[in-house]
Amino acid sequence: MKKCIFYFGLFLLIPGIAFSSANPALTPTTEQHSSIRSFHETTELAEIIWTDLTNHFIKYYENGDYKNALLVAQRNYDIADKNFSPYNANTADALLKLGIIEQTLGNLTEAENHLLNALLILEEKLSSDHPDLAVVMTSLGNVYFESQRPTLSEQYHQQALKIRKNYFDADNPAIAQSTYNLAVLYENQHKYKQAEIFYQQAIDSWSISVGAMHPYISNALSNLSGIYKKQEKYKKATGILQRMLALKKSVFGDQHEEVAQTLINLGTNYLEQGEYSPASHAYEEALNIAQQILGSSDPQLALLMYTLANIYHTQARIEEQNQTLFETGIMPTNNTSISMNTTQRKTAFFAQALPLYEKAAEILDDGENETQPALDAVLTELVILYKEIGNTDMARTIESRITTH
Repeated sequence: MKKCIFYFGLFLLIPGIAFSSANPALTPTTEQHSSIRSFHETTELAEIIWTDLTNHFIKYYENGDYKNALLVAQRNYDIADKNFSPYNANTADALLKLGIIEQTLGNLTEAENHLLNALLILEEKLSSDHPDLAVVMTSLGNVYFESQRPTLSEQYHQQALKIRKNYFDADNPAIAQSTYNLAVLYENQHKYKQAEIFYQQAIDSWSISVGAMHPYISNALSNLSGIYKKQEKYKKATGILQRMLALKKSVFGDQHEEVAQTLINLGTNYLEQGEYSPASHAYEEALNIAQQILGSSDPQLALLMYTLANIYHTQARIEEQNQTLFETGIMPTNNTSISMNTTQRKTAFFAQALPLYEKAAEILDDGENETQPALDAVLTELVILYKEIGNTDMARTIESRITTH
């Protein structure tokens, strides 16, 4: 699934304005202080109206009211068109607003046109290494990313990065923004080595500039773990996910859905390596959290129970296979206790899986068609388990429930 590129640190060309499309919240950084002030050629009244409209634009955008944000952006541009010269910084800012909101609404052609015009104005007025150019270039890079023109996207993001590296200190968050954007772009192109490098650079920079607990870092870590998994570097992915888990617990506490989701991701990563014991521990902790924050009849809770039951069930089958190997002499051992322990572990895993399957089936058996496929999957595993433990009567009873559906 295509990821959106962050817009944090993307600034309008007016002091104090910044926002994020991934999380529309104000994010002031050093770059806002470089906003252009020397080309404001307006009356006092126009400036007052301009400032008021800008505040309204931010408010609407933050609240997700994009329809009104667009109306304000259009009004802002009308004022610029009537009161400022065509090559005025306020005009460029108005075009930037329009470009941002049009992109958010999915109108990429209109967004591109507005942003190119904004860039044309700034290139006329500013030096080629001015950071305000990087602001517009970043927006253009994002538009080209979304419109699946990766060459142009890379071109503008690279230009923005170059400008920011020349203007800011190495640990400035604006530089991290550009490196992150390029990482997402490279990941989307399956250039995993390059994506890995740029994600790590963004993480290192943000760790210094915004602090190790900032959500930006958590998001970049999540993407980096995905990069490692795509390259089947599961050990590295495990390390990243464990770091994320510690971060989430520090920020949200132990009983939070963000912590539960990270535990699920960690457990899934263990499963992909065939490491069932640590996977079960991760899912157990996730289930414990889910039981605290979800309703007792929530289908998500049932699916989590089903997954954990499957892990126990798989572990039981592995122990059963080992027991068979011992009994047939294929895996010879002179230690009787090893075979006995295998039997005990198998029985224990079956005992752990059974109530989870049953509870999951109980939750999903609500008469709703939406949950029927999941219910049938749980019942099918229950049939298999009952047969494996020798309870054929219960197996037949459960089977009849599946066939009647």
